[in-house]
Amino acid sequence: MAGSDAAKWLCVILFFTRTCPPASPAFFLPFVRTAAMPKPRVLFYHAHFFQASETFIYQQAINPWIEPVLVAKHFSGPSGLSVQGFAQHAFRRTGWDGLAGNILLLAGIDRYYQPASARALATLIEAQQPDVIHAQFGFNAVRLLPVVQRLRLPLVVSFHGMDASKMLRSRAYRKGLEEVFAHASRIVVCQPAMAEVLPLTDRQKQRVRWIPYGIDLHRFAPEPRTQGPVARLLHVGRLVHKKGVADLVRAFARLSSPAELHLVGTGPEEPRCRQLAQQLQLGDRIIFHGWKTPADVKALMQQADVFVLNCRTASNGDQEGLPVGILEAMAMALPVVSTRHAGVPLQVQEGVTGTLVAERDTEALAMALDHLVTDAGLREAMGKAGRLRAESIFSMPQMHQALAAVYREAMEEHTTAT
Repeated sequence: MAGSDAAKWLCVILFFTRTCPPASPAFFLPFVRTAAMPKPRVLFYHAHFFQASETFIYQQAINPWIEPVLVAKHFSGPSGLSVQGFAQHAFRRTGWDGLAGNILLLAGIDRYYQPASARALATLIEAQQPDVIHAQFGFNAVRLLPVVQRLRLPLVVSFHGMDASKMLRSRAYRKGLEEVFAHASRIVVCQPAMAEVLPLTDRQKQRVRWIPYGIDLHRFAPEPRTQGPVARLLHVGRLVHKKGVADLVRAFARLSSPAELHLVGTGPEEPRCRQLAQQLQLGDRIIFHGWKTPADVKALMQQADVFVLNCRTASNGDQEGLPVGILEAMAMALPVVSTRHAGVPLQVQEGVTGTLVAERDTEALAMALDHLVTDAGLREAMGKAGRLRAESIFSMPQMHQALAAVYREAMEEHTTAT
């Protein structure tokens, strides 16, 4: 690792060691030079590669330090997230698997693949000759565990949000995770607090690695902004309960200064939000854009003045992990208004790169937005600070090297054990 890179990583590690104490002394992995080593062949397992709302998985798969292989039930690359160029193999369970799995779930046993399908999937995976298997989301690790045990390969499992929040309410899922953690070589979390809610023993916590998502800072690079007639507020994210979009509409209605609210995303809350906008007589001040490509999102961020994400814990327990939209907004030099929820306080430096309010505090949210709408100088200062923070902590090359080091750790530990 070059001297400047080493110095940058030392600063990152010191910063988070002081501000965000890890769950265990081994929480931070050693970052090692891997250029002289052959690339590990990493098999990524998920139900669907790549979904538009899961850009973070795509960004992990394009890691230049590894040779990726994809195994999934579905493949469909939305614009900007193409599956082309990846070695990809489709596998579907049988109807019997589903029937038997549902019966077992009633007994508190989470078994997605029955023995015949597990053997077939093991044969498919073994033919790819992976060095390590990376299960995306905890529930996929539970599904894949019998196959991994059969193949005796090192397993890395990543947690992203709902798999470390609402799904933990399921007794069968928690039991399945306990079995996964007894076998997994490394457990990757996108924000450290996950290690405290997952059913990990103290010894298993030593295998946890916090690796924040990384953004393509070349793609998300801002250009000089021009002042529009009114401030433009931008939300990017699915229109679901944990995003708090309905309350964002209510907060927007309270602003004392003229502004526009641009909502990017689709979801079950959209009809409710549209109806609410009509009831509050917000007219064309709220623009529903629907789903947009990454290129479209970048263009809208370039045109925006403030990024807002009103996160909260949903009624079913669902939580965010480390919202990628906030990282992209920071990279685009936008000030961020959000909530003290999940990993958001690790992203947004309060009072420096943005403003955070309590979950479900619509009045405080409106005040925070009003403050930025009326102060262009503050918007610019916070936006510049956010870009610097993204460059120093949340870049894609940093994430790639950290993951490559995790794979090496898993492989070396597995070789020693066998």
